[in-house]
Amino acid sequence: MGRGPEAHEVTSPIGRAGLALVAGLLAYFLLQVGAQVVGYEWASLGAAYGFSGETGRVTVTHEERVRNREVCHGTFEPDGDGPAREGVRVHSSGPCEAGRVDEARLLPGEDTWMSMTERDRAYVDAGPGSGAGTSIVLLVLIGAFCSGLGGLFALGALVVGGQLVVDVLRRVFRPQSR
Repeated sequence: MGRGPEAHEVTSPIGRAGLALVAGLLAYFLLQVGAQVVGYEWASLGAAYGFSGETGRVTVTHEERVRNREVCHGTFEPDGDGPAREGVRVHSSGPCEAGRVDEARLLPGEDTWMSMTERDRAYVDAGPGSGAGTSIVLLVLIGAFCSGLGGLFALGALVVGGQLVVDVLRRVFRPQSR
């Protein structure tokens, strides 16, 4: 049997350009999610373990039930100059009791397209219940998954796009037969 185009091969230039475009868009999306999750969780771990974030004190103001979980909120007052921040989400291994005051590190919220990075958050410690364990799991699993899969799609987009460019260059510089 001779080798001919099989049903699953994309041989037309337009089909390959579409394939490279889709792979490139998927790579962009997955790498953005991976970078966002890794950056967010890395900063959270740094604040929980005391090596990043603005230092100050947090006063617990109230507890709120969100998606079947109790979420602690408070007011953060920085050690240096600067205004107090109200409505800060408090991550602590201790109880969420109104009026409780602890040393903490603040990570300011970010305005991004991912909803998990919108609020200011203060980390008291890295003990059980503080969210540090969740940050480690998300950092490793989701960050590695999105970055790895995004890298594979990026490689696929580069290979298919590169083949397309080589084919175009061969057609342009091919000697004309007489």
